[in-house]
Amino acid sequence: MVDNIKLTLLNNPMARIGYSKEQQAAKRQDVLDAAMHVFETGGGLEAVSFRSVAAHLGCSYSAPYRYFSGKDELIVAMRARAYRWMETVLRESINPADDAPTQLTAVAQAYIQAGLARPTLYALMYFELEGSDLGERSVELKAAKRDALGVCAGVIAAGQARGQLPNQTDALTAAHVFWIGAHGLVSLQVGGQLVMGRTLQQLTPILIHWLGAGLAQSDRLDDDPPQSMSPPRADSKTEKGA
Repeated sequence: MVDNIKLTLLNNPMARIGYSKEQQAAKRQDVLDAAMHVFETGGGLEAVSFRSVAAHLGCSYSAPYRYFSGKDELIVAMRARAYRWMETVLRESINPADDAPTQLTAVAQAYIQAGLARPTLYALMYFELEGSDLGERSVELKAAKRDALGVCAGVIAAGQARGQLPNQTDALTAAHVFWIGAHGLVSLQVGGQLVMGRTLQQLTPILIHWLGAGLAQSDRLDDDPPQSMSPPRADSKTEKGA
């Protein structure tokens, strides 16, 4: 009997006597929380190790291996967490009482401001592991990316449905273009490249205006939109005047 239990634990590190799936998931989140804390306070990814994570949790250094096979898998989960952070930031920027153009401006501004306020966490979203396809295969990471982009796509789709935004460009394509523009501006500012006579403060409203005007271009693609392309949730922010 004892040998069978040992074999089960070896073959399935997450299998722990007395732990339900919900408890296992919660403990995995605890490990991830600790890794994010070490990442943001201890010096980035170089500071993240199973020993440093275990030290923060107050457990044995081998305990995190019960929930992550190695540091690469942990980093992929951390990237997903970073995208979830951005999704939350974008959703919280939306006031349901505003029209779609105003909401779209708020989303773009929130993305740029978040990237500049927490550049290390922002950079984690785009970190790629060398010689590994774990990120490409991660369902967790793909879902987090989709939902973050889906905030912008949802605002555009809802605005088009209400006639508040042009519909010559499909919402998913437009959201990608907004993403490209905002990411470029954040990257240039963080990299200290905006030194040619124009500042972030000057360029941000112009970029948002041009991106919004671009919706009137006839650039529709026929791909099916992601499931996350939904209108903003009503609880994203308290309505004005409520």
